[in-house]
Amino acid sequence: MNDQCVSPTPSPSTEEPASRSAVEPSPDRADSVDAMLRQWAERLPGVDVSSSEVVARLLRAARLAEELFEERLRREPGRTITNVGDFDLLQTLRRAAPGHALTPGQLMRHLVVSSAGLSGRLNRLERDGWIVRTASADDRRRSLVSLTVQGREEFDRRLEGHLAVERELLSVLDARERVVVVDALRKLLLLLEASE
Repeated sequence: MNDQCVSPTPSPSTEEPASRSAVEPSPDRADSVDAMLRQWAERLPGVDVSSSEVVARLLRAARLAEELFEERLRREPGRTITNVGDFDLLQTLRRAAPGHALTPGQLMRHLVVSSAGLSGRLNRLERDGWIVRTASADDRRRSLVSLTVQGREEFDRRLEGHLAVERELLSVLDARERVVVVDALRKLLLLLEASE
């Protein structure tokens, strides 16, 4: 009988470098972030960059989705919607209660945009006939922003096209995957919104 203590063989997961992907893709399913993580593992093998597996994908997916939405917006006939930021402003106004205008301050909070950035959007959308700014009856120094009648009608027509692009983009996820993604993103968003 051998009384010598034998250490158990470590599981593969305990020997993997911290920078290694949690989910190793098959070669035909690797994306640009997988390539980035491999490069980090080669250059700085002792550094844990596993957080980038999620964060880099979130940021890259958001940028590419924004480019896709803007390309589709440019192809739409009718009034110009320059970018996703302008579209977000229009849909924020459209979701407001009927007959209810929003102040620039309310729009800044909804859109997470600077005063200068909002001013540029409002000027552009007013020039193109999407919105109208009026002085508040309670305080003439304060302006109220609302959709024009034509802007509201055209936005309603354009909304379905935007939603169709969203559905097309998400068609690669099944119902279960979408629930998982929504739950995970909600947790992140609650954390970020709490620090605003």
